[in-house]
Amino acid sequence: MDNFLGGFHAVILGLVDTMAQVADYPLFWGFAVGFLTSTIVHAFLLTDHPRDIPTVLFQEKAKGFEQLYAPEKGGTYTKSYAEYSKTAHRTKLLFLIAASIVLLIVGIMLIKY
Repeated sequence: MDNFLGGFHAVILGLVDTMAQVADYPLFWGFAVGFLTSTIVHAFLLTDHPRDIPTVLFQEKAKGFEQLYAPEKGGTYTKSYAEYSKTAHRTKLLFLIAASIVLLIVGIMLIKY
């Protein structure tokens, strides 16, 4: 058991050291801030209202649609569900691609340096 705990501790220290080296890399923070800004701007352009982004990202499509758009007096909605579904899919895909690219860049930095 002592070997396991010692090995686990060494792995954690190695990860902490590696992340400290990535954080000290001079271009990392410029890339991170620029990429985050670009992702947020694209998300604002995709959605109708920027404050709806968390609802679009973290709610199921049907629940998010019901939460954001209330029916009118006649029971009809002002925006179609198909349009909302397309926007939700694009927004989720944008954040998935952005997260994948960040992980890929960090992985390349870890391998190369």
